[in-house]
Amino acid sequence: MIRNYPAAHPSTAPATGRLFYEFLMGKIAIPASANHTIWYAGVEDQLKHPDKFAFRGDIPKGRTLELITLASKPINAAYTFKGDEEYVLVSDLSEFARKELGIPADARGRDKVFNSNFKPFNQLSEFTRWSNELAALSVPKSISSYLAGVKGKVNYSEQDVLNLLETGFRDLSSPEMMHFLHGNHLAWAALAYMREKGNVAGDLLTEFHSQNTADFYTKDLGTVLPAMFFALANLGQDPMKFHDMLDIEVYGTKGAAEYMRQFMPKQ
Repeated sequence: MIRNYPAAHPSTAPATGRLFYEFLMGKIAIPASANHTIWYAGVEDQLKHPDKFAFRGDIPKGRTLELITLASKPINAAYTFKGDEEYVLVSDLSEFARKELGIPADARGRDKVFNSNFKPFNQLSEFTRWSNELAALSVPKSISSYLAGVKGKVNYSEQDVLNLLETGFRDLSSPEMMHFLHGNHLAWAALAYMREKGNVAGDLLTEFHSQNTADFYTKDLGTVLPAMFFALANLGQDPMKFHDMLDIEVYGTKGAAEYMRQFMPKQ
């Protein structure tokens, strides 16, 4: 059976959910890169207005500037960038460096001047890219796990997928949404374990279901929503409708929902 996406309406036919699962697995780069693409476009626009914004682009490897601090460490000298620095804040610059770069007088100290993430998504560091891709990967994995595993409906349909997504949006603490969040958490934990070379101290040791603050779950929710919006768009649903169901503000998700509208069926 051939099924083309986006679909105008979700099908109730058996096993169409399996086709949709395969489609989502093949498209994880789209939701994975969505928030970065939106952010990149915004800061790229800032470069056109150096008199209004402090941002000056990627880390200027090989360039020398007078710095007061860098990554909270005192410098107080001329510093030549190696290219592996993460970011530079306005507060890191000496007065001379601010004038040299033409930083606006009203720029805030916490504004970023240089950011190593200012590059296309596929050029980001492996761990940064994987972190986003694993969040997107966890969504179709969670869909199949819940419907085929927990519910035992191996030949689940596209309509079953939509019902699952809708239930999650209507109740953010429902078993359905917690299944998505836990799937995402396991993907993050595996990546963190590799990054820390087997060390399970700190955040990795924290028990997911009992030791985190409400803010943690909100941020975790924000990492899976782009992939959920993408899935909804490809089932003929307006992602903004589902964004508006959220009864709590999740930073950056409105832009992601609007971005995913482009993947809805064309009228």
